[in-house]
Amino acid sequence: MNAKREVAIVIPIYKADLNLLEDISLKQCFLTLHKYPVVAIAPQSLDLSNIWKYGRFETIERFDDSFFESVQHYNALMLSPHFYERFLNYEFILIHQLDAFVFSDQLADWCNTDLDYVGAPWLKRIEVNGLNEVTATFKTWFYTFFNISKYGVPSDRQFDNVVGNGGFSLRRVERFYKLATSCKSKMRPYVERTEFKFHEDVFWSIEVNRRKTRLRIPDYRTAVQFAFENYPERCLQLNDNKLPFGCHAWDLHIEFWKAYFKKFDFYIDQSIVR
Repeated sequence: MNAKREVAIVIPIYKADLNLLEDISLKQCFLTLHKYPVVAIAPQSLDLSNIWKYGRFETIERFDDSFFESVQHYNALMLSPHFYERFLNYEFILIHQLDAFVFSDQLADWCNTDLDYVGAPWLKRIEVNGLNEVTATFKTWFYTFFNISKYGVPSDRQFDNVVGNGGFSLRRVERFYKLATSCKSKMRPYVERTEFKFHEDVFWSIEVNRRKTRLRIPDYRTAVQFAFENYPERCLQLNDNKLPFGCHAWDLHIEFWKAYFKKFDFYIDQSIVR
C-alpha cells in the first residue's frame, strides 16, 4: 500500500470563466502554495480548459452537476463520504474556495498539529473578557449541548466564537470520511434545510461535537492564526497585529483588506487590476 501524501489543496470551481475577485484568489493560491498538489473539484459537464493558465492542477475531480447547482447541493457534497473517499490518499485537504486568499505558506505547519479541523472563527459581535468571558463561554456550551433553538433554527449563541468557517479550512480526511459515513442521520437537516445555520461547516464545527468530542478543533484564539473572516479588525488584534495564514470572504471587507492586498500587488481599489 502506498504511503499517504500529506495534503492537497482542493478548489471548488463551478463555472468556466472566473470574475476578477476569483482570479485574484486563484493566482495567489498558485503563487504562494505552489509546492503542494492542487486539485479542482468541478461538475462533470464543465469545460475547464481556461483554468490551466493559472497553474498546474494535479487533477480535476468530477462530481455530478447537481452538486454545484446551489449552496444547499454543495453542502450535500461536503457532507458526503463519497467526497472524502476521493482524497483518502492524503492526510489532509485544504478547502480553498475562490473567495479565500493566502498570505504566506503555513500549510505544512498546520498539518503538523494534532487538529482535525480548523477554519476562521465566528467571532462574537461584542468582545468580552475576564469573568464575562467565562460566563459567555458557559452559555455557548449550554446552548450548544442542549441545541437551544427558535422555530427549529439554532440560536445565535451557539455560534459565538466557534471555529469555524469551511470556505478556507483544513480537514483531516480519514476522520471526516468516517464521520460522514457514521453520522448520516445527524446530517439530514443539514442536507435538507436551506438556512445558513444548516450549512455544512456548521455540521462539522458544532453538530459533530455537540455531545462529545469527535473532531479536534482549536479555540478561537488559535484559529485566528489560521484565518480571518468576520470582524477582521478584531481578528487582527487577537492575532497580535499579524496576518494569518489566509482569510475568507475578503470581498465583503474590501475596505479593510485593500491596503494589505496592495502589498501583494493586487490593487483591489483600482478596478481590481493586477
